[in-house]
Amino acid sequence: MGIVVDSDNNLAYLEMLCKRAEMNLALIVAEHDIDLSVKGKSNTIYILELDTGSNTTATAAGGRVGGFGSRRFKIVHIFRLEDGRCVKIKSIELEGDDDNSREEIDAIVGGYVVRLPIRLSDGREVMVSCLIDQYAVSQLNSRFGIM
Repeated sequence: MGIVVDSDNNLAYLEMLCKRAEMNLALIVAEHDIDLSVKGKSNTIYILELDTGSNTTATAAGGRVGGFGSRRFKIVHIFRLEDGRCVKIKSIELEGDDDNSREEIDAIVGGYVVRLPIRLSDGREVMVSCLIDQYAVSQLNSRFGIM
């Protein structure tokens, strides 16, 4: 999986990404509801950062006219919560990936994205565009070589 150097820094980084997702700058895909205030709950979390460049109008939940088209993701961050630790597995820049690869990722997360609360470690909640789907996480794991 990954090497945990500092679990607290990983958690702080994950929470910062969740706050960015609250501003529709990212889409979150996870196996289970996300509650970072509960230690010991296992979960795999993908943060899919959107390309917010000037030629794109995508938002995490929308940006696709009538659900058609695709979101343009630029970075994928992968985290694993396990045994009370937050492990950052890796971050992958998609800048060099072709449009087929980006469309493959968008096809995995599909169109069923809703705003859901994520509880941060201090108990506060943020509302983010999210997909809670074990099958989607399994497909993303396969796509990015995560066991």
